[in-house]
Amino acid sequence: MSTVTTAVHLDLPLAGRTALVTGGARGLGASISRSLAGAGARLVLVGRDRSTLDAFAAELPNNPVVIAADLYEAGAPLAVLDQAREAVGTIDVLVNNAGGGGGGRSDELTTEAADRGWALNLRAPLLLAGHAAADMARNGGGSIVNISSSLSRQGMAGTSLYSALKGGLESYTLALAAEWGHGQVRVNVVSPGATRSDLGAWIVDNETVRAGYLTKVPLGRVGEPEDIAAAVLFLSSPASSYITGQIISVDGGWATTAPSPLLGA
Repeated sequence: MSTVTTAVHLDLPLAGRTALVTGGARGLGASISRSLAGAGARLVLVGRDRSTLDAFAAELPNNPVVIAADLYEAGAPLAVLDQAREAVGTIDVLVNNAGGGGGGRSDELTTEAADRGWALNLRAPLLLAGHAAADMARNGGGSIVNISSSLSRQGMAGTSLYSALKGGLESYTLALAAEWGHGQVRVNVVSPGATRSDLGAWIVDNETVRAGYLTKVPLGRVGEPEDIAAAVLFLSSPASSYITGQIISVDGGWATTAPSPLLGA
């Protein structure tokens, strides 16, 4: 019986590795990027605004690379991978973080809004992850982390498009994990709840809304960007080398628990 031992450098578990993060210079993406860079990774930061990317990259160690791209555009995901290969060679970690939009009443949804929501929240990650997985498999393996939302499993009025797209991303993650496990490519999801960020501001920054939300959160607080970044770092590092096809909720228990009417809590 053989034993597989994975060497993990506790201080710099991603030393010598490259990590591509979409939406990597703002909001949750910036926290994720800082965490990965702090663990030793060389970052490839992807976003729409070159000046924002450059300014943020100047704060990071390990000679980060920036790629300005609009992931709403059909050809952008594969173009990003081509540029990343040229700049750094192998990508060891991919974090599909860019997303957003897709809110509003279902009977007010337009074809244009549906197409834009699909392009950013599902088409771009599908293309990036599928092609990156093939590259990783050829190079001995890697880790892909898709950022979803607890709204994929918790119904909320006004989020039908966004919830559907994030649910699709989670299903895709499971299929991709099965497809590329033979190449030692791990594919997982981090699913945040309400977090102190631009996307979570409508809950976090409104005292009344926040108080109502927290009645359903067992841990009794909203998430911090660092909570999400820590989960992404774990799934990106050798510490999670036997974990794939998993959806990790980082939401204080919101999506997976319910108050008990018998206990009044």
